[in-house]
Amino acid sequence: MSWRSAGVLLTDADGRYFDADAVALDLLGVESVEELRATPVTAFQPVPIDPEEEAAFRAAFTTTAARGLIGEGAIRRLDGELVRVRTAILPNGDVGYRVLLDPVERPTTNIVPRLYTIADVLTEWRSAERRLVHLDPDSDEGRELAAEFELLRQQYLLMSRRAPDS
Repeated sequence: MSWRSAGVLLTDADGRYFDADAVALDLLGVESVEELRATPVTAFQPVPIDPEEEAAFRAAFTTTAARGLIGEGAIRRLDGELVRVRTAILPNGDVGYRVLLDPVERPTTNIVPRLYTIADVLTEWRSAERRLVHLDPDSDEGRELAAEFELLRQQYLLMSRRAPDS
């Protein structure tokens, strides 16, 4: 399975997993949805999180989710491998959240989290577009940048649909 594919997790309102596609299961190093459901959410954190820090993140997320935020950071697969992913967390009706996991680097040593606003994603997308016109599309660099361009385009479109009307 290509690690460049995006995965989808579904969580309840408290953040507990209840479904996932095959790509998300692979990214997390989990064999089945049943195993995922039995795994604590904290199992995928690259380093232990302070409970106060976790509470502050949840409060910040709740107040900013509708403004179009995407986070980037590392997840720890059950086998210990660190994978850097961009994550979009979107409301999934009244049942919880839809979590999109877009792999960025596998394996990684970069565990520093980063938040992107919709403007950040648009800027990166346009920058990738400008760089792409100067590359051979059949080169390794051209194919990698084309994949990044498409990911940024999809993220921007996703975020712009979720952003509040101005």
